Amino acid sequence: MPIIHDDEFRAWEACAPDSFRADPVWRFHAYRVALYLTDLASSDAAHVIGRSGARGSPDQMVRAVESVSTNIAEGFGRSHRADRSRFFGIALGSLRESVTCYRTMRNDLPAGVADRRFDQLAELRRIIIGARKWLAAKPQHSQLS
Repeated sequence: MPIIHDDEFRAWEACAPDSFRADPVWRFHAYRVALYLTDLASSDAAHVIGRSGARGSPDQMVRAVESVSTNIAEGFGRSHRADRSRFFGIALGSLRESVTCYRTMRNDLPAGVADRRFDQLAELRRIIIGARKWLAAKPQHSQLS
């Protein structure tokens, strides 16, 4: 099921502060999904921290997922297409790191959580790749000096 139809995601969006909603980046679906996944990663990490024998680094997982939303936000704020695409590309790299972190810790998470995160991260990956393709196809506008 696409995240946009997920009841938990909709409830999370509805609780977002007005200061978040007022920022134009909020309209970019990839940004909202990335922020949502950051909150989920923090919760997932809290479940793993302190478990004896846990594999991987919950802190690294949270940092990787956070990096996705921060790079999307940074890219969204860039006026040049190439800059925006570069930051979206960095976000993709962080997203792939996030998948690796979840893969390492999948046995330390409650049943089904890692598979759900893989699906959510894959959806976000498709959104970001689509945004990069859209940017590549967009005509270049001249900049005023």
